[in-house]
Amino acid sequence: MRRRERILTDAYQRAGAGPGATTAVPAAIRSAIDALVRAHQSNIDLSGEDRLSAVRQSMLQQCPNTVEDDQLLRSLEHAVCESASWEPPDIIDGAESELSALHARGLKLAVVSNTGLAPGRYVERALCERGLDRWIEHWIWSDDVRSWKPGRAIFTETLARLNVNAGEAAFVGDTPEADILGAQSAGFAAAVQVGDKQDGAMPPEIALPSIDGLTAALVSADLL
Repeated sequence: MRRRERILTDAYQRAGAGPGATTAVPAAIRSAIDALVRAHQSNIDLSGEDRLSAVRQSMLQQCPNTVEDDQLLRSLEHAVCESASWEPPDIIDGAESELSALHARGLKLAVVSNTGLAPGRYVERALCERGLDRWIEHWIWSDDVRSWKPGRAIFTETLARLNVNAGEAAFVGDTPEADILGAQSAGFAAAVQVGDKQDGAMPPEIALPSIDGLTAALVSADLL
């Protein structure tokens, strides 16, 4: 966040926003995040373009002397969107071996994820740079499909991309409401809870302390 604010502050000051850019930039980012939160409360999401627009419009309102040009807009996109690539993403222990095992069985694998301020396609780029595209066939991001888990639309889109019925699919996640409730509501054959965020009100079909053992657990449940 600090790096994002520094990039935007420098860019807007160069574009004539004046010293007020120092306080306007954090407010503009907060405004965009608030807009996302309001959308998410209805299980919908804003597009990547809408996220950029929210920051941009807030800055223009706060700093009306700003002169927009291509350089400023490139800096805006860099700060808001490309932050996912600034630090290599950590890969959970065991994730690569489990993905390899599932892929070797001929399964279609997809990433289905809600996104933060950075649009999903930029997160995808960072993950592909780490080599996850060796196993992942489809990437379904909330900002691309305008659906926020646990909303049904993002799960329906996933099944369509994979060309499978819900009863042929398992969903693996770490958040009870977004992942477990969402997948169960969409009719997936199994929802697998990984980690310690379990909620007794939303029990998964399979609970695992870590991603290690996922393939074996699916075999034990007669899902593979």
